[in-house]
Amino acid sequence: MTMSLIDWSARISAMADALSVPDGGFSVKPDDGSDVRTGYAVAVHPEHERVFDGPVTSNDLHEYIAQAKDALSLPGRVLGGWRDPATGRVYLDVSVVTTDLSEAMTLARETAQLAIFDFSAMESIPVTVAA
Repeated sequence: MTMSLIDWSARISAMADALSVPDGGFSVKPDDGSDVRTGYAVAVHPEHERVFDGPVTSNDLHEYIAQAKDALSLPGRVLGGWRDPATGRVYLDVSVVTTDLSEAMTLARETAQLAIFDFSAMESIPVTVAA
């Protein structure tokens, strides 16, 4: 299913709203705008990570999507956004979703991420240092 431009505008507005609350965020499939609902999301393209110290607007999201479109078009990639509850910073990134927690932690360590997102618990999990 593809979304119309009007549907995408409403979807992007809702994503900006999701980033207005502590630990708020989203992981959205770029091909159809649907939410990811299972697994662990890990940002895997540090070159596309954007950090905002204040609120993120719909315009910010439109600009980010345009800049990251090549990475978002790769198989299995999702558009991710997260507001760090400790700092209030907002992170936008290109993520992958895996069903394996160990794999998610390994990918997160390899790309120096602060946290991954667990969809079953609907919360962020801080990245631990490998033993």
